[in-house]
Amino acid sequence: MNPTLTNFHNRRFEWALQAEKEFLERFAGKTESPAIMEEISQNHEVNELSINRLTKLYKEAEVASKLELAQYEEKMKQQDELIKRHQFLQGQELEEAEAQEKQICNEIDAYEGFLKKNELKNMDPDHIRELVNDIIGYTPDHRKASIINGDVERLQENVARELENKFRKAKQEAGMLKIEISHLLELPYLPPIPKIEQKIDAFWLKSTYEKAIFEIRSIAYDWVTEMYQNYNLLLAPILKEASGLKEQFFQEAEALKLGNSEKKAKLEEELANYQGQKVELDACYQKVYQVWNQDREHIAQLQGYLIKYWLEYKEELQQHFRYGNAEERWLAGQYLQLLRQDGEEIIEALHE
Repeated sequence: MNPTLTNFHNRRFEWALQAEKEFLERFAGKTESPAIMEEISQNHEVNELSINRLTKLYKEAEVASKLELAQYEEKMKQQDELIKRHQFLQGQELEEAEAQEKQICNEIDAYEGFLKKNELKNMDPDHIRELVNDIIGYTPDHRKASIINGDVERLQENVARELENKFRKAKQEAGMLKIEISHLLELPYLPPIPKIEQKIDAFWLKSTYEKAIFEIRSIAYDWVTEMYQNYNLLLAPILKEASGLKEQFFQEAEALKLGNSEKKAKLEEELANYQGQKVELDACYQKVYQVWNQDREHIAQLQGYLIKYWLEYKEELQQHFRYGNAEERWLAGQYLQLLRQDGEEIIEALHE
C-alpha cells in the first residue's frame, strides 16, 4: 500500500483518539456514574469503538439520570401532597379537639354559674336574727300593734317571695342543664306568723311593748328558720346533682385534654416523619442531579477536546493540501472531506 495513503489512513481518527485520551486522563476519576466508571476501568485501550462506547454510555447515563430525576420529582410531589393532606387533617383534628374542649368548658362554666347563683340560705342564727330585727323594728316612740303586725307581714312577704322566686328560677335553670326535677315540686306551705290581737292599738306601757316585740321576733325567727330549712332541703339535692355533673364534665375535660395532647403529639410525629422522608428524597434528588449535571459538563468537555484536536488535524491536512506534492495534495483533499464528515458524525453523536 502507498506509504502516504497508509499514513493518512492510520491517522484518520487519531485526532479523536487523542481527544478521548486527554479527556479520560482529566475526568476519569471525577464521574460518579457507575456504568461510566466501570467502562473506563475495564477499557484502557483508546480507539474508535471506545469513543462511540463512551459517548453512548454518557448518553445512556444522562437518560437514566433524567428518568431517575423524574421519578424522584414524582415521589417528592406525592410526598408534598401527603404532607399537605396530613397538615390539613391535623388542622381538622385540632379544630375538632378545640371545639370539643370548648363545649365541655362551656358545660362546666354553666354548672359553675348555676352553683354560684343558687346557694343554700345562710342558716347562721345571728344572720337570721339580724334579718328579723332589721324588718321588725324597735320603735319605742311609736308603740303600736299595727306597726308590729305590718313589719311581720312585710317580713313574711319578703322572705316568701324571695324563696319562691329563687326556687322557681333554680328549677328552670336545672331543667336547661338536664337536671331531672319535677316541675310540681314547690316550697311547702308554712302557716303565717300570728298577728298581735288587742282592742287598743297602742301600747300604753313600754314594758308591754317590749315584751310583745321580743315574743313576735322570737316567733318570726323560728318562722324564717323553718322557711330557710325547707328551701335548703329542696335545693340541696339539685345542687348535689349539679355538682356531680360538673365534676363529671371536669373529668371528661381532663381525659379529652390528655387524649388530644397524645393525638397532637402523634400527628406531629407523623408529620415530622413525612417531612424527614421528603428531606431524604430531596437529598437523593440533589445527588442524582449532581451526577446528571456533572455528566453533562463532562460530555461538553469531551466535545471541546474533540474540536480542539479536530482543528489541529485539519490544520495539518491543510498544510499538506497547500504545500505537499500532487499525491499528498490529492489525498489531503480527500481526507479533509472525510475529516469534515467524521467530525460531524462524532460530534453530532454527542447531541443525539
